[in-house]
Amino acid sequence: MFSLKTRIAMGFLLVVAYGLMTIIVALSLPVSEIHFRTDKDTIVATLEDGREISVTQFSNDRQRIPADPILLLEEPDVLPGYAAMNDFFRAHQFLESALTSGSLSLQDENGNAVAISSSSRSLVSLPGLFWLQLICGLSGMVICLLVWVPARSDIAINSFALTGLSYVLFSSAAAIYSTRELFMPGQLFALLSGINHFGALLFSASLGAFLWNYPRQAPSIWFSGMFYLLFAVAIVVDQAQLVTTPAAGFHSWVMGIFLLGLGGAFWQAWKTRGHRQDRIALRWTVLSIVLGTVFFAGGMIVPAMLTMPTPASQGLLFTTFLLMYLGMAMGVVRHRLFNLEPWWFSLWSWLLGGLVIMLSDLLLATLLTLSGPATLALSVALIGWLYFPVRQYLWGKLIRNQRQGLDSWLSQALPAMLQEQQNAPEQSGIAAALQAVFSPLSLKRAEGPVANVSIEDNGNRLLVPDSKEPHHFELLHPHDGQRVFSRHDVETSKLVLALHTLVNQTRTAREEGASEERNRIRRDMHDDLGAKLLHLLHKSPADSKPLVREAIADLRDLLKAMEGHALSLDAAASQWREETSRRCRDHDVTLQWNENIIPATLHAMQFSETTRIIREAVSNALKHSETPLLSVTLHGDTDKLNIIIANSGLDPSATPGPQRGLNIMQFRASKIGGGFEFGIADQHWQVLLSVPVNR
Repeated sequence: MFSLKTRIAMGFLLVVAYGLMTIIVALSLPVSEIHFRTDKDTIVATLEDGREISVTQFSNDRQRIPADPILLLEEPDVLPGYAAMNDFFRAHQFLESALTSGSLSLQDENGNAVAISSSSRSLVSLPGLFWLQLICGLSGMVICLLVWVPARSDIAINSFALTGLSYVLFSSAAAIYSTRELFMPGQLFALLSGINHFGALLFSASLGAFLWNYPRQAPSIWFSGMFYLLFAVAIVVDQAQLVTTPAAGFHSWVMGIFLLGLGGAFWQAWKTRGHRQDRIALRWTVLSIVLGTVFFAGGMIVPAMLTMPTPASQGLLFTTFLLMYLGMAMGVVRHRLFNLEPWWFSLWSWLLGGLVIMLSDLLLATLLTLSGPATLALSVALIGWLYFPVRQYLWGKLIRNQRQGLDSWLSQALPAMLQEQQNAPEQSGIAAALQAVFSPLSLKRAEGPVANVSIEDNGNRLLVPDSKEPHHFELLHPHDGQRVFSRHDVETSKLVLALHTLVNQTRTAREEGASEERNRIRRDMHDDLGAKLLHLLHKSPADSKPLVREAIADLRDLLKAMEGHALSLDAAASQWREETSRRCRDHDVTLQWNENIIPATLHAMQFSETTRIIREAVSNALKHSETPLLSVTLHGDTDKLNIIIANSGLDPSATPGPQRGLNIMQFRASKIGGGFEFGIADQHWQVLLSVPVNR
């Protein structure tokens, strides 16, 4: 199966091929050296010498037709009836046949005849309105292509893609016949007009089916099919001319199907009540559709139904449909319409980047053919030394060779896995390794276990087990969508899992060794240092015993921290308050203790380091200031404990500088993933500490 980017590239090439075919058809239309325009109810011809004459009729050797200004009409379906349309096409067939045979002439109001000769069209002679309609139609189709290919297939997505197909059909057909000079084969004109009607009716039907199925699915699939049934009936009525006027056989059907589709917006509004995300998607979608269609409906369809003149050129009104597709593209970015991920824009950058490179190649090739000998030599040198190295570098970035050997994926997976486990110990590191190896457009951790690595969705999706069941990893479109997953990727994923197992075993062995060494040191300290401190306690004079008891308490806390047991936040706060109160009493300082904590626990290291920071901060306040009051505030947040230790014994104008004790406290805070700040606020010296907690 083809990769995501391959499918997009194939679709883009088809769109380009269709655009080239449209240009070829437009270039095939005959033109003359005489230019025609309408002036009120008259056709005015501008001759080669610049003179302007009023044309009364066209003729050949056997037939004459009046020079009716209707012949220069931009859109034939605004005529009052199908009979008038058929006469319109027959008149164009006569003019084109007479021109190509060399027998066509015009007659002015004085009865003078002027022969009209045929010439060929060139690219530069194609009007700007032709390019505007064609480019807008192709752009809308490309946007639909970039939504349809990566999205999950359903009736809403397929209907949206059909709106893009129908848009490029009716806009490109109209681009050809609406920008003709005057002459066009009547049969080709009728065919292009039919394609225009086919595209417009299909657009209304597809848009209606889309509105009834996005963001919520229609009540029944038959209800969605009704729109396409109405399209089929309408195209038969129109092309078979079962009624007398295009207003009844075409315009009213387009408007009726469109209004029926807009009814789906009201149904969606009722179904999405109470669902915020769906309601946002609905509002954005309806706003984009209304902005993209209201101008054409009000400026072309309604006047045609009422047999009124159109206020603007049909070609200009066609371009407003592009607003709908641009709005949808913005909705993908802002609100993830169609459940497309943000990587959708990377597809745009890849597509446009490759297009820029290819257009640069064509431009340089064109310039080379226009150069003289000296300029040609200089151009070749510049291209060889400057352009091609830059081009190959950019092309290599866009279209990379993704074949990887063992050394390649191992050098990517192992550092990513170790870094992830270091930054977030609760994570396995498998996701980071898979991201580094495969560079998927999307990687997410999904619910539910999977037994083995498997490929789904024709190679677009890879499922990888997670060591922490019941979850698994889901990867979409490897290497930025440039290819699909293969059996080789399955084996590589298994090697990543095996590497994860090996890393875990190594880490477990290291932790077990470190734990055993800590236990040995703890036992030695308990047996040796503990016994000596107890002996010292019994031998010390009365005034030294409190100091020895503090040393024994510190040793007990140190041994407890080395055991690695967690401690509740309540118990920790109680110990901190007891110690701080005792020290404040010894220094005749009033303690103001404020406590508002949450049910949580601290790891042994967190408790040990936090205790040392509080102890050092209190020591600084008691030893290096003359504060009568020490304030300690403990406030529990969602996932952290905030501690503020403040005193008023320092000069508020003093500027704090870096001190060894403060640096040590900052180091201890960073060691446990916390934050540490100090400074003067409200004429108080403050130490602010934040410690992550476990709930």
